[in-house]
Order: sequence, then structure tokens, then C-alpha cells
Amino acid sequence: MTAAARVLVWAVALSVLGVLVALAVPVASGTYLVAQVVSFRALLGLGSAVVAAALLAVPATRRRLLPLTVALIVGAAAQGAVLAARSTPQHADAAGSGDQVVVLSFNTLSTVDPAVLADLALEHGADVVVLPETSGYTARMTAKRMASAGQPMQRLTAAGHSSFVAGTALLVSERVGTYPASESLPTLLGSLRADPSDPAGSPVIVAAHPIAPISRGSMPTWRTETRLVADLCGSTPGVIVAGDLNSTLDHPGLQDLGPCIDAARASGAAALGTWPASAPRFLAAPIDHVLVDGRAWRVVGFQVLERTGGSDHRPILATLERR
Repeated sequence: MTAAARVLVWAVALSVLGVLVALAVPVASGTYLVAQVVSFRALLGLGSAVVAAALLAVPATRRRLLPLTVALIVGAAAQGAVLAARSTPQHADAAGSGDQVVVLSFNTLSTVDPAVLADLALEHGADVVVLPETSGYTARMTAKRMASAGQPMQRLTAAGHSSFVAGTALLVSERVGTYPASESLPTLLGSLRADPSDPAGSPVIVAAHPIAPISRGSMPTWRTETRLVADLCGSTPGVIVAGDLNSTLDHPGLQDLGPCIDAARASGAAALGTWPASAPRFLAAPIDHVLVDGRAWRVVGFQVLERTGGSDHRPILATLERR
């Protein structure tokens, strides 16, 4: 190998290493392209490891491209370290009051039948059901079926500002509290805040659906809306926030939650993804969340459920306990 070729290999290796380590930190995760790539951290780490293994397996490249191979291995290890940390439970404190609330969140993509939704909620004993991209009719029929099964639910909805994306629905058991009305939040896809009649005994519930970072032009709105949801969580005592937040814990909107905690992170399940539902959970992007005021709630458990209906998201389930 010539001197020029060696210099080129080292330059490429250092560049690859720099990018992979920056994504592990992460750096600039709120910018276009970086935000999209960092959402699939497991896929990034696995891809780096596969390429490194391929380079090692071929005798012609094993020695010549050793610096690049090492860079890929270190980069893959960096992604793995982040995923391992998020697979470790946090907040393992003393038992709470025994008063539990089960939260189910599911972006249905307007494709899941009310009977399927009702059965899902009833099977898991959900007290709070958050349904982004769900029509008012589907929410009404789901609540009707649950009531027929002995689980009456209050129904609140927020319309979005898109002609092709349904709004967000919230179903709340009377056991949690009485919620006479809700306030729409300023997100394009429909989000709401429901305040209880008895603030001393029941939590504020936020059903959220910020816009996704699907284009360069959508990035400012995405950053604003996800930050709005996080700030609302941090500034509202006792709150429960759930929905398709279109962000992972690497993105700027969810990096600083203040007194709030992410239920998946607290349970050691934050490495499991929810979108797309066609991908294995360990490779998918974890963009659906339940956030709670950690001063008021203890996270007992969190699950990413099986693919349901025709939605491109998996449902998530969080079990909370009052402190």
C-alpha cells in the first residue's frame, strides 16, 4: 500500500470514528439527517459491527483496512454501551402506595378496529388509553365496547390540523378521576391536556402527538412541539403524559425532562423500539413514550406490546404507582 493510500485509510477511519462517537453522545441530534439516523441506534451499531466483521473476514482487507475496522468496532461498541445503559432499570426505590394506574398508548394509524382496541385495553387492564391518529368515531366505539364489558371510560378528543392525519383521543377510567373537558395543545397533529375535577386526588393527563421530523422544513416545528410537551410535563405536578412523541431520548426535546421520568427508561426498556412495527423491537425507533412526574409516581413496569392491527406503531403499556 502506498503512503497516499495509507493516509486516505486513516483519514476515512478517523472520520467514521468521529461520526459514530458523535452519534453515541449524541451531538447535533436536533438537526436534519442526524435526528433521523440517531433514532435507529441499534441498527447503526449492528450495521457497523457487520461491516467490521466483513472487513476482518476478507484477507485482502484485514490488514490494509485495519484502522477502519477498528473505528467501526469502537463505534459499534459506543452504540451498544448506550443501549446497555438504557436497558438497566432506574429509580429502584421503596414500594409505593399500591394505588396503580395502567397507561396504554397506541398510535393506531386510523387502521385498528374499535373491537380490537377495546379488547387490547381490557386485556391489560388499562385505566388511561391514549390513541394518536384515531378518529372520534373509533374512540367513541372503543369506549362503548369497554363500557359494555364493565369498564366505563370518559372520552376526550383533540382534532389535528391535517386533512390526512386523524387527531388524538383519550379514554380515562372513572377510577382515575372525573375529567369533564380538555384543552387542545398547539401541535399540528392534535394533542390535549385533561384536568380533573379534583386536582388533589387525580392527575392531569396529557395525550400528545408532536409532528415528526420528516423533512428539513419540519425540523423547527418538531423541536418546538416536542419541547412544549416536555416542558408541560416538567411544570405540571403529578402529571401523566403519553403518546407518539416522534422523538427518542437522544433528541433535544426529551433530553432534559426536569422532574419527569420516562417510564421505559425507568424500567430498563428504553432500548426497545415501537416504530416501525414491522421491524423487531430491538431495531425499531423508541418514539412512543409515557412520561410522568417522578415525584408523584413510581414506574412499576413498562412493555412494548406485540404488533396490533394494521398500525405502523406497536402499543406501549406502563404501570404506575402513586408514591
